[in-house]
Amino acid sequence: MGISRKKRFADDSYTHGAFRWFGIGFEFCIVVGFFCVIGYFLDTLENTSPGWLIMGFFVGFGVMFYNMVKRAKKEDDSQKADDDDDKPAG
Repeated sequence: MGISRKKRFADDSYTHGAFRWFGIGFEFCIVVGFFCVIGYFLDTLENTSPGWLIMGFFVGFGVMFYNMVKRAKKEDDSQKADDDDDKPAG
């Protein structure tokens, strides 16, 4: 059976995980914005608007999407390891 809502929110791991993913979302926006600014700067130098800007968006999005999937897999693996440690032997 599942954990009650009151116990789940009282546990610090819940808020820790929520803030971790909030931070990753913030980082996602910063990195995509950074690549877009670089693309905008290249567009102004070469007068190729909006080619580099769009390319910068997709590169930044791809980099952060890969990073986010890698972190989620790492967290899932560590959570599975913690769950295996909690199971009684036998």
